[in-house]
Amino acid sequence: MRAAAAALLVLVAACTARPPRDRRPAAPRAEVQINVCSTPDHIVGALGLGAASSTEVWYFDDRSLDLFQRGLVFRLRIRGGKPELTMKVADQDCAIVPGALIPRPGGKCEYDLHGDDLRGAVSISTPLDDGTRGELIAGRLALAQVLSDAQRRYLKEAVHLWPLTESTEPLGPVYVDAYRGLEKPFVVESWRLPSGRRFAEISRKVALQDAWRTRAELMNELAGSGVRACENQSSQARAKLVELVSARVVHGR
Repeated sequence: MRAAAAALLVLVAACTARPPRDRRPAAPRAEVQINVCSTPDHIVGALGLGAASSTEVWYFDDRSLDLFQRGLVFRLRIRGGKPELTMKVADQDCAIVPGALIPRPGGKCEYDLHGDDLRGAVSISTPLDDGTRGELIAGRLALAQVLSDAQRRYLKEAVHLWPLTESTEPLGPVYVDAYRGLEKPFVVESWRLPSGRRFAEISRKVALQDAWRTRAELMNELAGSGVRACENQSSQARAKLVELVSARVVHGR
C-alpha cells in the first residue's frame, strides 16, 4: 500500500507541475529615430507634447574618439538622482549574439534605424552609487574600474576590445529633456550641449518588422504638424562627441 501511495503522489505531482518556461529569445525590437531641425519649442507645441523627464548625461572617450571609432559608446545617465552607466556596442547582429553574454535585466540587443541605415547594437547597463558617479565624472576613477562584470565580459569575449584605452575622459554634461503626449506612442528628446548647441529627435520603439512602416508614419506626423525633419538623417552620436571634445579643449580641461 505504501508503494502504491508513493507512486500515486509522484503521478499527481507530475500532472500538476507547471510547464517549463518558454525560453525562446524575445522577438527583435527596433528604435526608429528621426533627426528634427525645428526649434524644440516649435516641436513641442506643434506635436502637442508635455515635459516628461530631464536627464544629465556624460560620455566617456579620449580626445581622438578612439572608443567611438571602435564601435563603443559609454554613457552615464543621471535621472531622478539615479546614475546608470550604459555601454553600447555598435554593428552587432542580434540573431547571433550569444544570449549568455547579455544579462537579464540590464542588457539587450536591438536595432537602430537612422534614415535608411538599420543596424543592431548591444546595450548593457549597470547602476552606480553617488560616490562612484562623482569620482568617475571628476576623473579620479578610470572608466574601466567601474564597468560591471557583464560589461567587461562582453568586451573581452564578444568584440575582443579589452583593455580599454587609459586616456578616457568625461565629456559633458549634456542635458536631455524628453517630451511625450497623450495617446502619442513616440517621444521627442532635446539635447543641450555645453556650447549651447542643440540636437532634437523623435523616436519610437517597435517590433523589428514594423520599423520601416513606423518611420513613414513618423515622417507623416512631422510633415502634417509643420515640424521639419533634418536633411541629414544619419546618427547624431559622432557630432555630439566631436562638439563635447571641442568644448573640453577650448576650456582647457
